[in-house]
Amino acid sequence: MRYNLFLLAYFLLFVQFIKLENKQHCIDQFKWMNGSWKMKTKNGIIIESWKTINDSTMEGKSFFIKNNTDSTFLESIEIIARNNQCYYRPTANGQNENMAVTFKMSFYNEKGFVAENPAHDFPKRISYLLINKDSIHAFIDDGAELPKMKSNFYYSRVKN
Repeated sequence: MRYNLFLLAYFLLFVQFIKLENKQHCIDQFKWMNGSWKMKTKNGIIIESWKTINDSTMEGKSFFIKNNTDSTFLESIEIIARNNQCYYRPTANGQNENMAVTFKMSFYNEKGFVAENPAHDFPKRISYLLINKDSIHAFIDDGAELPKMKSNFYYSRVKN
């Protein structure tokens, strides 16, 4: 009995250590996002560019390009690790009084993440999934198990 309690305590301590270790290093798991990504639409191209700032911050920016010349700033984004948790913080141009909206990551690994903010009007959930080294599927939705509102974004890596 005493041995089983010791094993249980050791296991719980190990699980907590793994969770803490993963949360402290979430930025490392998103290094695949570094660089520029593009998505063609019927009206132009969306470019999303990411760079790692330090071990607790990544920054992203997105632009819409029309006719290969006209560029419109869409949003700036931060992925930050704070207090053993990771957050996705977009600041959309002309929305929310140009203030960031914080989405807490409910899941992440080296292939993507899900960030949620149930109190936000739309979106309530933002997800990124690395399909392969040159392809990302991102989407936003209303947070429902079967979302009624959903927008998909299929990005490919911009090759230099």
